[in-house]
Amino acid sequence: MTDPHAQEDLYALITAPEPQPARHRAAKSWPARAALAAIFLPLAALVFGSFMYAKGSLSLPVLQTGATTPTPPVWTVAPASTAPAAPAVPAPAPTAPPAEPAPAAAPSTPTAPATPTATTTRSATGRPTPGREVQGGPLGKPAPITVGSNSYAFTNLRADGTPVTYDPCRPIHYVTRAANAPAGGDQLIKEAVTAVSRATGLVFVDDGATTEAPAAKRVSYQPDRYGDRWAPLLIAWETHVEEPRFTDPEYGTTVLGLGGSEAISVGDIPFTYVSGQLELNGPALTRMIARDGAAAARGVIEHELAHVVGLGHVNDPTQLMNESATAVTTYAAGDLSGLALLGQGQCTPGL
Repeated sequence: MTDPHAQEDLYALITAPEPQPARHRAAKSWPARAALAAIFLPLAALVFGSFMYAKGSLSLPVLQTGATTPTPPVWTVAPASTAPAAPAVPAPAPTAPPAEPAPAAAPSTPTAPATPTATTTRSATGRPTPGREVQGGPLGKPAPITVGSNSYAFTNLRADGTPVTYDPCRPIHYVTRAANAPAGGDQLIKEAVTAVSRATGLVFVDDGATTEAPAAKRVSYQPDRYGDRWAPLLIAWETHVEEPRFTDPEYGTTVLGLGGSEAISVGDIPFTYVSGQLELNGPALTRMIARDGAAAARGVIEHELAHVVGLGHVNDPTQLMNESATAVTTYAAGDLSGLALLGQGQCTPGL
């Protein structure tokens, strides 16, 4: 196994109009950061047979069966608008996906990317009895694609070129630690889960509240806490006390979310995601909701959930999965096309 944070995604937010000289410095520093990433990311990918996801012009490596999991993309956000806050539209958490995809919003100019974080790997320490809740076929199917697009990318690929996915023949359970959440935070999570479920056909099950705290090396098999099964996806709201990068400045750059999933391969079973973790910056998202409305914050959660199920970044400002954030607040045509493919993975009863 590897650290679920090997999949983490950094989502940085310009929390208010930043002084122009500072913005220029940030833009100028990116080439140097990219050069360092180009040198060190491939080297780190050799550790324990794992690989790291490379952004920008770097290539996307391929997972070999029997190896361990990878690293993530980095996303920055454009300066926020001054539009008044809008309430979230209620939507129930699904047990099976709805039918229609959601429309995309108009794009805006992206900012310079932030720097990826380092990744560690570790060996497998145990796994549950195989086949829990596995059915004879996929539990759902992706919503119909009304507008096709190839503007999508996958976070990780298997050796045969197919994307690493969750098992569509069993539900994805998730738990939420509500401490530090903004008002209405639980509803935003339900709406974002509904959106990714609709787009992928994957069925999500809300297991309710948890007291589990996020961890840099969260273990995907925790029998003492969750029984003989893979640990559910953990969604937690945090402050800078737990995650130092989760600051809440009046202006400047901060990290809004860290998310990803752990993939494992046993024998000839292809790499498959089994559990994940999504951390949200409670204070900064509270500020975002007050300033830009609930849809903007929900877009953050949707973007991170797309990474959790295996969708990567694209260089396309009309997509929610654009490398740098724009005014898009929900999945667009390319996002939906990629998510639909991620929902059609292989059943893996042996895990």
